Amino acid sequence: MLRPHRGHHPVVHPDAHVAPTAVLAGQVTLGAGAAVLDGAVITAESAPVEIGAESIVMENAVVRGAGSHPAHVGRHTLIGPGAHVTGARIGDECMIATHASVFNGARLADGVLVAIGAIVHVGTRLAEGARLPMQHIAVGDPAEIFPPERAPEAHQAVERIGFTRQVFGRDTGALSFRETMAWLCTTYAGSLRRHAQDPTPGP
Repeated sequence: MLRPHRGHHPVVHPDAHVAPTAVLAGQVTLGAGAAVLDGAVITAESAPVEIGAESIVMENAVVRGAGSHPAHVGRHTLIGPGAHVTGARIGDECMIATHASVFNGARLADGVLVAIGAIVHVGTRLAEGARLPMQHIAVGDPAEIFPPERAPEAHQAVERIGFTRQVFGRDTGALSFRETMAWLCTTYAGSLRRHAQDPTPGP
């Protein structure tokens, strides 16, 4: 399904394929020979999304442009089933494997592998040819790689970077977790409700 949003319509190359149950919303550009499979969602909430030629977005993956962070996926790159990419720039010949996540402001050079269940956190940079093992967490610029058992340290590193500052443009360090969530959901829901104004797509 192709849906306009915020005055922009998805642009799909004639040689690309979009499955009937996939959704492309807003300022999304899909390159020649690219494929978007069933259940995938590519949405330009408040920043554009570009999927390069002959790249693949597999079942139930999400690629999102948000805030001040466009999403860019290069050529010959695979976004695996259930993977999540938001506001990140991913190079050519990369793989974001099943259930991996790449967050706002992340930059992945060409030839990077983010293995199953791995996380590339906000503002992180991975160099050309980097390999992030399964379930590992990359944080920072240059990236520090944390294995699963060091997740609390990775969390502390993300807190120093400031997740809400990176994603939403506001430092919530002085707020409690519950106060942060109240502010975040009120702000984000207000933006997401703009989908109610989207025109109904034609047949």
